[in-house]
Amino acid sequence: MTKSFKAIALATALITVSASSALAEDLGDRLFRMFLDELDPQRAQMILSEPPEESGLVKHVYMDMEGANIGGVRIDRITIEGMDVAFTSPETWGTESADVTSILATNAVAVIKEEDINSHLKSKEFGDDEKWNNLALDFSPGKVYAKGYYLADLVLLRLNILIEIDGTFKVKEGKQVWLDDYTLKVNRAKVPEGLTDRAMAKIQPILDLGKFMFPLKLSGIELDEDRAVVKSVSEPRSFEGMVYEYDAETVSGDL
Repeated sequence: MTKSFKAIALATALITVSASSALAEDLGDRLFRMFLDELDPQRAQMILSEPPEESGLVKHVYMDMEGANIGGVRIDRITIEGMDVAFTSPETWGTESADVTSILATNAVAVIKEEDINSHLKSKEFGDDEKWNNLALDFSPGKVYAKGYYLADLVLLRLNILIEIDGTFKVKEGKQVWLDDYTLKVNRAKVPEGLTDRAMAKIQPILDLGKFMFPLKLSGIELDEDRAVVKSVSEPRSFEGMVYEYDAETVSGDL
């Protein structure tokens, strides 16, 4: 959907709101629309315990989104619960993004499909003079297999070296996914010392969710045949409150 069509879609989105005042509805609606514009999900639901304050403080919020785009990666599903979330002043919403300035606590679960991570890797450049190409991951329960070619600058020549990686994923800094506990297999008997270290440094982290609007504090990751599930210590929970909903298919059908 193009930006112009998206603007029309957002204006006609299926949004159901229970609000105590016109101002409260307007602030909640504006916040929800900023999430939609920033993350471009296929489906989204936002629940607020009460209207956003004029300072930008949201006491309790729950988000559930499918097909959101975070840092160029499609996230199959992400759910977030935030408590005492302080956004930038609503006066700036619309001209600037609604950034989080502080948050008391946040719980989250993100589901990322193998095919979506691979699609992201194919579109990303890893390195300048020396770089990866045709890098792809293959998930299995608790494990990751990666295979790609690394174009290396050697003495008097450049070689495209096949590198295979067996390992797993690890969450770092509460928002990044790194290859961890891995072994490397190189298709050449001898490679310069440090080459594999340079190659690995160029692809870490494999996934960075730090560009998400909420500060995430993820702690663990589970792998199966076709997806990775990254989660915080406590999982987010829905609650009764002001409900905002959006469905791209419903909007497209109404255009």
